[in-house]
Amino acid sequence: MTYYLKYRSQTLDQLDLEKVRDQLQKIVSSGRVPHALLFSGPRGSGKTSAARILAKVVNCEIRDKDKDKDKQSLTLRDKEPCNKCGSCVAITKGSSLDVIEIDAASNRGVDDIRTLRETVKLSPISARMKVYIIDEAHMLTTEASNALLKTLEEPPAHAMFILATTAPEKLLDTIRSRSTLINFYKGTVPEVIRSLKRVVKGEKLKVEDGVLEEIAGRVDGSFREAHKTLEQLSFGVEQIKLESVKNLLTSNIANPGKLISLLAAKDTIGGIGEIGEIVEKGASLKVYGVELVRLLRESMFAKLGVGGNDTARDLNVEDLRQLIELFCEAVRQIPTAVIPQLPLEMAIVKWCGEDRDRDKDKETNISIRVTEKVAVEQVLQTDTSFTEKSEEVEEKKEKKKTASTLTEAELEEKWKEIMKKTKDKNHSLEALLRACKPLSFDGRNLQVEVFYPFHKERLEKELYTSIFEKVASGVIGVDVRLESVLSSSKKRAADVTNVLAPKEEDLVKVAEEIFGGN
Repeated sequence: MTYYLKYRSQTLDQLDLEKVRDQLQKIVSSGRVPHALLFSGPRGSGKTSAARILAKVVNCEIRDKDKDKDKQSLTLRDKEPCNKCGSCVAITKGSSLDVIEIDAASNRGVDDIRTLRETVKLSPISARMKVYIIDEAHMLTTEASNALLKTLEEPPAHAMFILATTAPEKLLDTIRSRSTLINFYKGTVPEVIRSLKRVVKGEKLKVEDGVLEEIAGRVDGSFREAHKTLEQLSFGVEQIKLESVKNLLTSNIANPGKLISLLAAKDTIGGIGEIGEIVEKGASLKVYGVELVRLLRESMFAKLGVGGNDTARDLNVEDLRQLIELFCEAVRQIPTAVIPQLPLEMAIVKWCGEDRDRDKDKETNISIRVTEKVAVEQVLQTDTSFTEKSEEVEEKKEKKKTASTLTEAELEEKWKEIMKKTKDKNHSLEALLRACKPLSFDGRNLQVEVFYPFHKERLEKELYTSIFEKVASGVIGVDVRLESVLSSSKKRAADVTNVLAPKEEDLVKVAEEIFGGN
C-alpha cells in the first residue's frame, strides 16, 4: 500500500492542517455536529480523509457507561473515534453500507440526486447515522444541485451530508448557506513536515538532515505529493540523502533558471529552444511554468527586501513584475492550448520581441544620423560640388521656414502623407493614427488630438513615438516631436472627418496591440 493511503489520517488529532483540526475538534466536542458540512480546499489537502474521520466519530460504537444501557445511547469519547469497533473498522475499510461516497463528477445528473433523495429516507442499516460524502460537489448540474438543496433543507434526523469541493464558488449560494463551511488550504512547510514524520516513524526510515524540509518546500503544500516523493526516494536505500531529494525534484520539475537567464538576455531563439528541451525530457510544462513564476516572484521579493533568493540578478523589479504577469497567463492557458508548449513560447516571443523591435529602431536612427554626417562631410570636402550642395542646404532652410508656417490645409495634407509612409514602417501605428487628428504644428511640436486614454497610452510608447517622429520629420522637413493631447470633447474617433474608416484587419491588429494579443 502506498504511503499516502497507509498513513492517511484516522483521527482528528492526526489531521495535518492545524486550523482544520482545531475547528473540527471544537465542533465534535460541542456534541452538536451539523447535518451538512462543506469542505472546501485544494486537492491533496485531506478533505476526504477528514470526512471519513467525521463519519467514524458520529457512528463510533463506544457506549457511555454512565448512561442507561437499555437506551443504547451513543456518545463521543475524547472527541475521537476508537478505530476498533465494527463501525469504525468498516468505515476505514470502505465497506460500511451507511457511509456512502459519491463522486459528483461521474454522478452529476438530477436522476442520481433523486435516487439519493429516495434512499436517504431509509434508516441506517447498522450505524447510528447515515453519512453521505459527495466529492467534487461543484460538478453537479444546476438541476441536480436544486434537487440536493431540497434534501439539505429538510434532512432526516439520521442523515448527515459532507460536501467536498475545490471550487466552492461554483456551488449554489443556497447550498453554501445551508452548510457549515470548513476551509482547507495548502499545507504549510511545518504541517507537511509533521505529516512526513509520521511516515518516517512508521516505516523506520533513516533520513539525512534537511530531507523533510526540502521535500516540504517543493510540493506546493500537497500532503499527497509529499508522501509520494518520500516513498519514491525510499526505494532500495538505507538512508535518504539530501542530494537525492534535490536531484529527484530537479529532474521532475526541470529547473527554469536557465530560461530566466535567456529572458534577461532577450534571447528569443535560446528561450524557445529551452522549452523544446523541456518537452523532450517529458517534464510537466505546467509544473515547469509554476516553478518559473515561483522563482521570478522570489527574486522580485528579494530585490524589494522582503527576503528570498535572487536568481534573476540581471532583471529589475519592473521586469520581474511584467514577466510574472506574462507567464502566469501562459500557465493558465497550457491545459487548453492546441500545442501545450505554445503559451510559454508566445510569452517568450512577446517579452523578447518588443525589446528587439525597439533596439532595431534605435539602430535605424543611429544609421540615419551617421549617413547624414558623412554626407555633410563629403559636401565640405568636395570643391567641385560645393555650390550645388550649398543650394541643397539652402533648400532645406527654406523647407524649414515653410514648415514652421504650415496652414491647416497644408497640415492635413502632410498628415495624410505621414500616415501613408507610417504604414510601410508599422501597420499597427498607422491604424492608430487613423483615429487621431492633427491640431497644430509650431515648427517643432506636432500636436495630435486623441479620443481615448488607451490610444494616448499606446501612441506614447517609445517604439511608436520614435517611428512617428522619424516619418513626420522626413515628410515636413524639420525635426518633429510628437505631442499627444487627450480630447476634452464628447465626439468619438469615428466622428473625425479626416479619418478614414479602418479595415477589419487593421482593427484586429490594433486590438491585439492594445489588449496583449488575447
